[in-house]
Amino acid sequence: MPEHREGTPERFRALESFLWHDFADGAPGWLVWNQRLWPEVPEAEVTTSCANALQLHQALRSLQAHNNGIDSGAPDEAAALLNQLIVTHGVRPAVDTEGQVALTTAAQGNPTARLLVLALQAMQLGVWRRFKVCRDATCGASYFDASKAAVKAWCSMDTCGSRNKMRRYRTRRLQEGT
Repeated sequence: MPEHREGTPERFRALESFLWHDFADGAPGWLVWNQRLWPEVPEAEVTTSCANALQLHQALRSLQAHNNGIDSGAPDEAAALLNQLIVTHGVRPAVDTEGQVALTTAAQGNPTARLLVLALQAMQLGVWRRFKVCRDATCGASYFDASKAAVKAWCSMDTCGSRNKMRRYRTRRLQEGT
């Protein structure tokens, strides 16, 4: 499955990419991902932000699962962690000369702070509900639901959707005794 899906707003591509990666290897994966996305950020800044980034990733993935009706365990804990990261990174509203409110951070160069601001902007704009985790328990891929009604359940109809529909069909056939 591709990292970026058709229909994802351009301004949220970095957030989509962040959520799509699993960073199972921790700091090395985080460092490589950052070098690809934001090569101008000093390696020391990326390294020191790793622990917070992995916490942010975990919290956002939990909320993504919740967006797709999956019991992710603790959306309250995820929200509490996001609130803690907001304080840690000094995220605050700022008003421009046009009277528009935007979120900013004291740590502009910090990649975790950038991603946190992107996630909060998505939430503020009502776009966050479209960031989901695939309902297929064997998949767990992150995706952006660009469908008109935002009701997609699987990352891909070709793989996960088809597989799940076939499972339900077989279960019904077995229950019918045929």
